Amino acid sequence: INERRSRQTSLLKRQRELMSILESGGALEQYNELQQELGRLEARVQMLVERFANAETIEGEETQLNVERNQLLSRLRLDYKERDQELKKAILGFSEISKSVLEPGQLTISPELNGPHFAAHLEGDRSAGIRSMEIFCFDLLLTELLSHRNLGPGFLIHDSQVFDHMEVRQRANAIVTGAQAAMSENFQYIITLNSDQVPDDFELLEHVISPTLTDATADGGLFGVRF
Repeated sequence: INERRSRQTSLLKRQRELMSILESGGALEQYNELQQELGRLEARVQMLVERFANAETIEGEETQLNVERNQLLSRLRLDYKERDQELKKAILGFSEISKSVLEPGQLTISPELNGPHFAAHLEGDRSAGIRSMEIFCFDLLLTELLSHRNLGPGFLIHDSQVFDHMEVRQRANAIVTGAQAAMSENFQYIITLNSDQVPDDFELLEHVISPTLTDATADGGLFGVRF
């Protein structure tokens, strides 16, 4: 221990001598700046090492996720084959509904990495009216399929916005189709529509259920609100 202390004292003395020489030549300040720069570079190296380690971890997790996603896709494709008859029934049902409203449309259901992909298509589907028809047909199809299984809320609601862009004949066909489906499949079809948009040949009063909301009489409201 004594020998090491003596050696340490000698080295410290030599260090002071060298630092004094450096300081006298202006090199000490430069030396200190280099030491600071070295510290900054070492910190950056450590940060890059950590980021590289994190990147490797993320890459490994991403690879594992891709494997799992491909496994899920394989299971989805197998399920797709097992439910072939049900899918065909849904596709045929969409075609029948769209035919009663406008013309036969196409519904495609395909298995993809992100899950089942549904695409409804009617001729000329770039127009707002046709897109509204696609929404109407798809909603009605889902409601019918759920009713067959005694699932779902038991009703379908369409706001007037669905019918706004339809032509008069298309709107009439949609309302009649919805009413017929509700009666045959035993669910309630509710629409919000101005009375002047109701087709002339559609017997609206036959489908009105109690209570009737009106502002013509004092008791025509609901929960104290008059309509």
